[in-house]
Amino acid sequence: MNLRLKGKNILITGSAKGIGRGIALAAAKEGANIALHYLHSEQEAVRTALEIKEEYGLEVYPVKGDIAKIEDVMKIKEELDHKLGGIECIVNNAGFFQMKSFFQYQPDEWKREVDVCFYGVLNLVHAFLPGMMKKKEGKFINIVGDSAQTGNRRLIISAAARNGAISFLKSLAQDVGRSNIQCNTVSIGLVNNGSSDFNEAALEKIIKQYPLKRIGKVDDVTGMVLFLLSNHADWITGQVVSVNGGYSMLG
Repeated sequence: MNLRLKGKNILITGSAKGIGRGIALAAAKEGANIALHYLHSEQEAVRTALEIKEEYGLEVYPVKGDIAKIEDVMKIKEELDHKLGGIECIVNNAGFFQMKSFFQYQPDEWKREVDVCFYGVLNLVHAFLPGMMKKKEGKFINIVGDSAQTGNRRLIISAAARNGAISFLKSLAQDVGRSNIQCNTVSIGLVNNGSSDFNEAALEKIIKQYPLKRIGKVDDVTGMVLFLLSNHADWITGQVVSVNGGYSMLG
């Protein structure tokens, strides 16, 4: 299947490692120009950029910034406008969460999660979508955890913020559809991205909750993201697509 991503300028946030890195590598394999965003993971970003250059012979454009800060996002946009002439697609993989119940928070501790998981999406849209609307072409994909749909008592703040982002993108899809822009959410279950906060016993207990009896692999996510980035998904917008091994079956 020809995804027609060759030559597309794609910004992937949080793409130095883990799922974001996997998406960057997969999109580069299809010939896309990659804007590789990171905040703290500079060494990992350098390694990922070098791997893409060596493997696919493409130029990669690492960009550093905090998506929770509109001034950082605007600087990223200016830099990419200069280097690439603009961005045609965005995959927002950046996120931040704390695993604890609500009553373990102090009031100043939940702000960062809301700023990254909700306001980060608004900042990216505010900065980049007007350019896409002018060109009458663009795609915005936001990646969230399944807790954004199902709730999770130990991910309560990030789940709430990401649920807000889901609602925002549904409304945005209605607004920018006339400009031929598609906005979708990919909701994922637990994915092995190279690091785990669970011991073996806890992981076995979690796996029992998945009908497919395994947690996800990075490749399970990248295939769906590439499809939504492609021309084959031009009539899909405002949707939440679950990639979760059957952990939740919402409809």
